Amino acid sequence: MKKEITLSMLFIALYSSNIFSYAVDNKCEKLLENGKVSEAKMEAKNLTNKYDSSFCLGKASYIEKEYKLATESFDISIKEAVHPSDQLQAILFKGIAQRDSKDIKASAITFKYGFESAQLGNTKYMQYEQRFLYQLGTSQALLKDYFEATDSFSKSIRIAANDEERALSFDGLARAYYLNNKAGNAVESGLTATLLYQKVGLLGKYADATIELSRYYFLDKKGTKALSVLDKLERFCIDNGGEYYLAKTLLAQSSLLEKLGKKELSADKQNKADILMKRLGATDL
Repeated sequence: MKKEITLSMLFIALYSSNIFSYAVDNKCEKLLENGKVSEAKMEAKNLTNKYDSSFCLGKASYIEKEYKLATESFDISIKEAVHPSDQLQAILFKGIAQRDSKDIKASAITFKYGFESAQLGNTKYMQYEQRFLYQLGTSQALLKDYFEATDSFSKSIRIAANDEERALSFDGLARAYYLNNKAGNAVESGLTATLLYQKVGLLGKYADATIELSRYYFLDKKGTKALSVLDKLERFCIDNGGEYYLAKTLLAQSSLLEKLGKKELSADKQNKADILMKRLGATDL
């Protein structure tokens, strides 16, 4: 399950504040919006503004999983940026591209640099500080620097501007605790994340976080509670017509039931999940 914020999600969220000079309506961006990634890459080279050109090329390259080219393009954007916010966004995107290319140490260095750069704005770029901390925590967790990861996530929670940001950071904090075998802490943070996701209406993330919460309960030797969480999520998906997440929930139930030694019930859930996935054509579960 891909946990980090994608570039497209970041782009939408950050530009809502209108503090950037980047031309969001350039031809390259329009092509990206319409899914014409290869054409966008060619059009990026025709843009006269060097920042706009390199930044859009970086996004297009990232979408095509050409992470080396994406990183190089964002590097150019960092150097060509006129407005501090444009530079910060290029640093942020560069770090994500580095991490997805499996250069996790480099990504952590980039995110730390980005956070320190954002701090120079004396709270003007607090939104960026929060995002850099979240991404830094994600990379630190992957590097198994769990103490540093929990510190970064905790700081990102403290400066979060809204419940959506807090939910994401609590989600990351729970994951870091889980990876460090601190089950009780993982449960506490994971539960908060699910409540916040539900509060702000991010039902897909609520479902994913609930499935993770079940794993935290199991690690905490609370198998019955872990199963109860998934049973409630199953009912929630049925009531709200979320068949894709219903399939994910059924798979999680099957796996948990097998661990609990309930093989017949596990097989039943697996069978139901298989039927649903085949009907939905879901191949990514």
